[in-house]
Amino acid sequence: MGIFSLKKKKPIIGLTLSGGGMRGIAHIAVLKALEKYNLKPDIISGTSAGSIVGAFYSLGKTPDEMMEIVRQTTFFSRSYLRLSKNGIFSSNFILKLLKDYFPEDDFKVLKIPVYVTATEMTHGIVDFFSEGELFMPLLASSSVPFVLPPVKMGEKIYVDGGVLDNLPIEPIIDKCDFLIASHVNSISYDSLENMSLMKEFDRILHLAIAKSVYSKVKSCDIFLDPPKMTKFSLFNKKSLDIMFQEVYEYTCQQLEEKGHTRGLGVLEF
Repeated sequence: MGIFSLKKKKPIIGLTLSGGGMRGIAHIAVLKALEKYNLKPDIISGTSAGSIVGAFYSLGKTPDEMMEIVRQTTFFSRSYLRLSKNGIFSSNFILKLLKDYFPEDDFKVLKIPVYVTATEMTHGIVDFFSEGELFMPLLASSSVPFVLPPVKMGEKIYVDGGVLDNLPIEPIIDKCDFLIASHVNSISYDSLENMSLMKEFDRILHLAIAKSVYSKVKSCDIFLDPPKMTKFSLFNKKSLDIMFQEVYEYTCQQLEEKGHTRGLGVLEF
């Protein structure tokens, strides 16, 4: 009887990306670190900024290319101020970003399956989108209440997916063998004096949704939660490179410490 080399099927890696406004850029650092350790995701779910980062990555953009897009793009600028009853800013800058880089407004242009999370206002439920029209679900998923206007799709009104589910592992947890989650909103407990209105809004929002996020940690094989992320702005790119480097180094360290850097490839017996 000969000696056979049996190859175990490569595990399907799932990746969930939280919301976080401009802090969602930190997910790009996570993706760069995951690639370094050959942990490229096979399926992705995301909320808000996480869904946009996931969509760009699934389109085929590398982390370096995505960072260059971030540097070239203006977010939450005065030119998009609207100060209406539905939101402080127009969401046209997000729509422009999507139209500039995606060849078609359809999930079918994505190379990796992506599930986009949005909160349906009328019934207070979470909907997941993974096929058909792409831009409106991404816009809905990113519509932070009071900051960006709600999005109407059909007869339903949607706002930011993070309102009810800021770590949407649900649509992919049964579709992958190994689940990685990236959460970029860990609360900084530095001095709260002289807090701006936007900082106060940011803190209240993430205090409110933190419990639901951390209740899912045990369901993840790797939970990435870089510390003191709320020291970085929800709405501007200030300290962009510092945040990227901190999160990249944190992620690499976590992967090394948890010993998951070599165990997910093709195994030989």
